[in-house]
This record gives sequence, C-alpha cells and structure tokens, in this order.
Amino acid sequence: MPKRTGLSGARVGDSAASLAVKGFLAAIESDDSLFGVAQPLAGPSTEESPSGRVCFGDIVLEFRQAELNANRSLHFLLIEKLIELLKEAGSAETLDATLCLTQGSTSVGTAAGAARSQEKPNQKELALWIRLAAKGDSPEQAVLRWGLGLAHIQQALLFTSRHLRLHLALTGG
Repeated sequence: MPKRTGLSGARVGDSAASLAVKGFLAAIESDDSLFGVAQPLAGPSTEESPSGRVCFGDIVLEFRQAELNANRSLHFLLIEKLIELLKEAGSAETLDATLCLTQGSTSVGTAAGAARSQEKPNQKELALWIRLAAKGDSPEQAVLRWGLGLAHIQQALLFTSRHLRLHLALTGG
C-alpha cells in the first residue's frame, strides 16, 4: 500500500469533509453493507500540485464476516464490480480512486485469528484499500469534490454488497 506522498499534506478540518466522512461511515456500518472499516477514516489531507490543490484520503475496508476475508475470489469479484461502477462516476479529470488488495488486520493479535490461521495456514486475510484523490483550483473546491467522490464510493460499495450477497447465496458461500 503506497504511503501518503510526503509530510507536507495538511489535514483538512472542513465541515464538508467531516459530513462526508460521517455519512460514509454510517452507510458502511449499516445493515446494507457487508463491510467494516479496518482503519480509522480521519478525513482527507490536501497538498499543492502543479495543477492546483489535491485532496486525498485512504479508506481500508474488510468484510464484517471474518471468514470472508480469506476468500480471494470474493475480493476479486469485489474489485471488478467496484471498477465497473466507479468507472462511470464523477470526472476523470478531477477524481481518482485507486483500489488495492492488501493484507487484512482482523486476525492480528486475537485468539480467534490465531485459531483461524492454524486451520488454514496458506490463506491470508485480505482488505480493500482505496485512495481517493480530488483536484480543485482551491482547497475548498478539492474538498467538495473529495466529498462527492466519497459519496460515489459509498454508493458503489452498497450496491456491491447487494451483488456479493446474491453471489454468496447462489454459490452457497
């Protein structure tokens, strides 16, 4: 997972960003979602770029059902569906979402996680890492666009949750 680019990025305390994060977290924690936030989502940071301001933030999600976190094919289906949905959302000139599968964190340091890893030593738990970046002429514009991008990701995740539930029901997984 790439590190944030430099220490120069200032944390944005904007109310628009805070509202976007609160709405996103409420939707992800709802019964409609298969996912849970694996790392705190503090909100976006901003930094100067040659083309204006860039506002960016990282989101790390895991399946709520721990046994699904080791299911590689389900994660690839998740990525495929999100790419399909997000490709049409927003503006390619101003919004950018990077999706990556990374090692999950649910089993670290827990007895249940240790028991699971002994049962299936070759299966690693995965998490979905998303970096959302938005460009704007001003910091305010970049933050507003980031919030809009977060809403697109939220809707794509909720739609994908329904899609994956159907997939799991049909495959018995």
